[in-house]
Amino acid sequence: MNTLRVATFNIRHGLGRDGVLSLERTAEVIRASGAAVVGLQELDRFWERSGSVDQAAELASLTGMDVHFHPTFTRGAAEYGLALATHSTVETEFHPLPRRAGEEPRGLITARLDEVSLLVTHLSQDPAARRAHIEAVLDVAEAVLAPVAVVGDLNETRRGLKAFQAAGFAPGPRRTPTFPRPGLAWDRQIDFIWAGRGARVARSWTLSTAASDHLPLVAEVAF
Repeated sequence: MNTLRVATFNIRHGLGRDGVLSLERTAEVIRASGAAVVGLQELDRFWERSGSVDQAAELASLTGMDVHFHPTFTRGAAEYGLALATHSTVETEFHPLPRRAGEEPRGLITARLDEVSLLVTHLSQDPAARRAHIEAVLDVAEAVLAPVAVVGDLNETRRGLKAFQAAGFAPGPRRTPTFPRPGLAWDRQIDFIWAGRGARVARSWTLSTAASDHLPLVAEVAF
């Protein structure tokens, strides 16, 4: 049995819960995870709000990882989207997800690392759009080589992700809160690492940090 340490982290363009914008702190969290591969959501590229920098390039420099950025939204020269950070050389592919009128564009990154297919995504907050996104993600998961891990901010709790379970995926042995309700403690899990088709989440945990409004989720994926 082999294992791969995987993480997912919605970085909120480096803006912490304390209102401080710091990619250095984001990079510290990524390094502390010890993950070989990290799915990242909400990266900016050349947006004024985050200093007009290429955040993927900055994180690559700060972590020593390859950061494969794929935009989901573009406005002029500015881009916003997803990334896959790895310590190994990989090829990535981007898949747009179905879009409802007026909805923010969403997408999915696929890659193959250490004999595991990795899918990185950030699903809609709109329930109808999210259901369509889940179906699309599972279609891609069925088409790639097994075993498979799906990671990302899914904007849904376990109860609303039964389609993953029906497709043979599991998120690990216990609920791991990653996002708070307003004014309350960390009590919801909406960031997930689902494994299936010959892979399983052996254990998972979060890292305590104020670097974002989400906690990073880390897992040992056995395959």
